[in-house]
Amino acid sequence: MDAKTIRFGIAVAAGTAVITCALTVTGMNMLRAGDEKAPGAGSGLFSSSKSPSVEFVEIKNMVVTLKGGADEERYLLLEVNLTTADEKQKQIAEGLTPALRGATVSLLSAMDYRTVREMSIAQLREKLMEAYRAKFDSMKIQQPFEDVIISKILFQ
Repeated sequence: MDAKTIRFGIAVAAGTAVITCALTVTGMNMLRAGDEKAPGAGSGLFSSSKSPSVEFVEIKNMVVTLKGGADEERYLLLEVNLTTADEKQKQIAEGLTPALRGATVSLLSAMDYRTVREMSIAQLREKLMEAYRAKFDSMKIQQPFEDVIISKILFQ
């Protein structure tokens, strides 16, 4: 072996040691990134910059008179939750609760008891979404929620 080969081997070993040391320090910083007390330099590499948020607006105790048989009045108690993307949309939806109640009553009071009773929850949800979209279109307002969840339904 000549001196040139030995120097080359030492240089490769030293370079490998430096790279290994740098990767170890970076890895330790990334592992500590989950610890709130010790955020590391690479703390944002594997975490989401913004976690998705879902806010709910609850509309309780909507009582609707349904068309019954001969001189019969039937009632429906309905509670829904609206899913919004953030607090601002939640506040907008809460402010529009009277319009949503009105759209719900307009839709359901025109329907026959048996028709509503025979609908699946998914079908009723879709009818409500259509009524809400139409209401917001007529008001020229963007719908502040993404979905409707029927949390309670009671027929009498």
